[in-house]
Amino acid sequence: MKHLLACTIALMPLTATAEERDRTFGLDELAPLAENFRDLFEGFTQDMAPLMKQLAEKMSDLNAYEAPEVLPNGDIIIRRKPEPENAPDDEPHANPDGSIDL
Repeated sequence: MKHLLACTIALMPLTATAEERDRTFGLDELAPLAENFRDLFEGFTQDMAPLMKQLAEKMSDLNAYEAPEVLPNGDIIIRRKPEPENAPDDEPHANPDGSIDL
């Protein structure tokens, strides 16, 4: 059924009468519309750039939290991830016997 509808829509311009073809828009008539749309989109991107920057900064903060947990009573808890207690050192240290653990 979807294929029949798609074919019908695709073939409709081929069955248009001469009067209907004259009423359709040409590319020259669409140029001002495209220019207005470009101006609108550029203004939108300029207005949204600071907000997108703020959103990107907030998204980097989300790594400090665990996934949300829904309790049986409907409360939602978002816990902060625990800080690692014994983080491994970046530099290897020499043992008392002179060996180095990597």
